[in-house]
Amino acid sequence: MAEAGLLLSVVSLTFQVFSGCVQGYQLLTDAKHMPSDCQHLRVRLKTEQYRLLDWADVIRLDETDDNLLISNSSKGLLLDVLDQQRRLLHQFGRLDDKYKKLSRPLLVDLETENNGVLQDPPPYSPTETSPTVQRVDSDFQRRFPQSEALLNKSLAWAKRSREYPRRLRWAIFDKTKMEHLVLKLSSFNDFMREMLNSAQLETLAIKQTRTEFQIMQLNSSIQNLVQIFESTALTMKPGGRRGRYPTNPVRAFMQARGLDETEEEHDAGKPVKQSLATLAQIKALNSAIEDPSLFTDEFTTSINLPHTASEIRSVELPRSNIRILDEEPDDVGESQRVEAYYQPPRSKKTSVWIEWKTYEPQTYASSGPDPKIHERVKALAALLKENNPTDQFRAPHCLGYFRDIDPVTGDDHCRFGLVFEKPNEAHPSTRPVSLHALLTSEDVDMPSLTDRITLMRMLAETLERLHAVNWLHKGLRSSNILFFSDSGALDISYNAPYISGFDYSRPAMNDDMTEKPPENAASDIYRHPRVQGSGNRDSGPNGLSNATGSGYKKSYDLYSLGVMLLEIAYWQPIDAILQIPDLQNARPSVTIKVRQRLLDEKEGFLKHVRSHLGDTVEKVVRACLEGPQAFGVAEGSDEKREEVGAVLQKMFYERVVRELVLMRV
Repeated sequence: MAEAGLLLSVVSLTFQVFSGCVQGYQLLTDAKHMPSDCQHLRVRLKTEQYRLLDWADVIRLDETDDNLLISNSSKGLLLDVLDQQRRLLHQFGRLDDKYKKLSRPLLVDLETENNGVLQDPPPYSPTETSPTVQRVDSDFQRRFPQSEALLNKSLAWAKRSREYPRRLRWAIFDKTKMEHLVLKLSSFNDFMREMLNSAQLETLAIKQTRTEFQIMQLNSSIQNLVQIFESTALTMKPGGRRGRYPTNPVRAFMQARGLDETEEEHDAGKPVKQSLATLAQIKALNSAIEDPSLFTDEFTTSINLPHTASEIRSVELPRSNIRILDEEPDDVGESQRVEAYYQPPRSKKTSVWIEWKTYEPQTYASSGPDPKIHERVKALAALLKENNPTDQFRAPHCLGYFRDIDPVTGDDHCRFGLVFEKPNEAHPSTRPVSLHALLTSEDVDMPSLTDRITLMRMLAETLERLHAVNWLHKGLRSSNILFFSDSGALDISYNAPYISGFDYSRPAMNDDMTEKPPENAASDIYRHPRVQGSGNRDSGPNGLSNATGSGYKKSYDLYSLGVMLLEIAYWQPIDAILQIPDLQNARPSVTIKVRQRLLDEKEGFLKHVRSHLGDTVEKVVRACLEGPQAFGVAEGSDEKREEVGAVLQKMFYERVVRELVLMRV
């Protein structure tokens, strides 16, 4: 008792009240037997809890108020807001204003045996408002980050400082009341966000983005991703109940306390889609698009896609609508990229470029592609087309694909053409310029250190977003980094690269069969030794990896990024850095040793980076080249596992992205 009294005396009132809020969220989200059609509300409660935790981390809330980064004049208001949120959570269906149990609560304690072991209560009967079966939710908390120090510290304190119900179950569930609770809690968090200064708001935005990436890593099933998307629906709707809980922080605070119930006018325009919803939508689309049993109209409706399943997958374009302007790749070693026009009947022609993807005929008697490869290209084109509404991935807009069969002779050139539209900011006549072309051009001077660091940061952040939704690029190299400048190569904006060359990209969780890239030294030099041409030890027969192998990994993309970062540091292509005289004809024995040479201290490549660009850039490049162990993941770990993916995602940000973001030159 003395120890408990001492604990209470040294812990600030602010932290006590905050811990009560965290405890309330935890108990509600962990309560068993919530109706299955309301699971998205549980998800929303959990995401609001993490909004609160991220906010508290930014203002450095801890057991004392000594380090609290908030003005003294605001501390009283802060305490009031937190107390109102705590009361709202604890009073919801279980406790009254005096923290006594309600006579008819929505939540009750789980029953226990005499020996204190928790037992599940008998299932309650479904009501007319929730005519669904109950489900076991024991794994729910694992779908969210567990290593949050502030979360664990708050829960530990709450357990010691007051009666702490170990587990709750729903005796009755009221969906409408839960929706009102979620909206009020969201209003409180909106209000507290407005108490931060501009620097703190920027820090909070960065932290919340990384929390969302972690949540994405820990939720891979279609069902979980749909729940995450649905959890944002209340605040994404332009009308409805959200009107009672405005985004204006003062009114939000007053209405959440029940002091102002006046309706407020809202913007009639379409609300901005929340980041977490967008991530969940894209990841769900990536996971489902190749499985006809999953990719249905019901699924597309559940994640609010504007088209039906068949419309999304209808991306094959008639070859007759494509006019090729030049047949040759724009540089030696480049992806085969050509200029063209796309003009459907009774439509204006659109300036596009084509990226070729060759294939081997299925049989000697047939020139057609393997059906699995054809389906993969179709899915890839659909993904690149649907992902375009957001520029998170810096990917150009794909209009579709076609098989390159000569419309006159009928000759099959055994290749697919992916059709990409020029960005809106570029003139139709402007051709894409690749990073590889810039690195090899005698007319382009080395950019400033500021521009090179900016380009490194943009590429790292883009790959971080791709991996957040478990999307592997599998073709990262300088020829697939594109720029558009109406003024030519001498006026490139290095903060606006586009990432192309997605011809071999695959969702990380889909490991049934993955097409192996062709043996090509100019491409293999960017690939990790384990996934180079004939040395692809992760592949099975016919260049297709099977489910028993480890397949392509995120760390292989990180390795390719490291090679590109090295190129940017030197402002030379990798073959020039390594002094490989004839890359096009280089043997596999040359490219397979690239990683070993880059990490060899005697060769001195990283030493050169450290001398010319500093310790930070050298450490960033080294981490990417070294691979999983540099990011706290054991060599050989299954990177498809959610827990491993979460660690890799977090550590890539800390050791690469954040280091580049914080650089000032």
